Amino acid sequence: MARAAVWACTMMAAVAAAGMETAHAGNAEQPVPFKTTATVWLDTQGVPQKVETPDRLPAAIREAIGARVREWRFEPAILNGEAKSGVTHLMLDACAAAGASGELNLAVGYVYGGPVNNQDPAGLVPPPRYPVDAIRADVQGTWLVTYKVLPDGTTQWVSVDPQGDTQLKRLGYFEPTLRQWVNQLRYTPEEVDGQPISTVVRVPVDFSTRPPSRKEAARTTMECVAATRAEPSRRTVTDTRFKLVSGGS
Repeated sequence: MARAAVWACTMMAAVAAAGMETAHAGNAEQPVPFKTTATVWLDTQGVPQKVETPDRLPAAIREAIGARVREWRFEPAILNGEAKSGVTHLMLDACAAAGASGELNLAVGYVYGGPVNNQDPAGLVPPPRYPVDAIRADVQGTWLVTYKVLPDGTTQWVSVDPQGDTQLKRLGYFEPTLRQWVNQLRYTPEEVDGQPISTVVRVPVDFSTRPPSRKEAARTTMECVAATRAEPSRRTVTDTRFKLVSGGS
């Protein structure tokens, strides 16, 4: 059992060292939440046939994620009235933890599917810079940015909409920065029937000069809860052709 415990902690330490966002990257004995991606090849029934995960993860973690994702089921893409095979990319929340007997337990949760950003090791969309004029004027706001990922992986601006109590009149401070940010994003697109396709993506962007509250700060350090129960309103949404229909939590 001692050997198993050492192995489990070694795997968790390797995950923490892989550069993911973790709650306890410096303590291998604590659960390690992290974000990662998986590329999934689906048949015409929406059944995963192949799953690839990032090489930087330990082999045991990659195999465990792959086994879990292969149990999930998706809606197949429809082209000209026919179901087609394809490739999609999943953003995943995961948490590695050592069990009571020293085994490695891994929780894997589906966040969204669609094209994957290839500018960040964990597939996360890099945030835009906070406009200097907005900082000077102490102007804040939350915006839902919509853009299209094209078949070549570049992006095309669609729209920006205020969220919550953000006033539309503040948009002048942020729209130029948001447009520039969208134009610089790069993705690996989804594929249908062997061909890359366009996918619409919606990303909430929050500009705030205020430090997080104690409650918010505490939430970011909650072990596996932080990895599996992020607020849906803060997550990226895509119009993926391959909707998850079972599994994923």
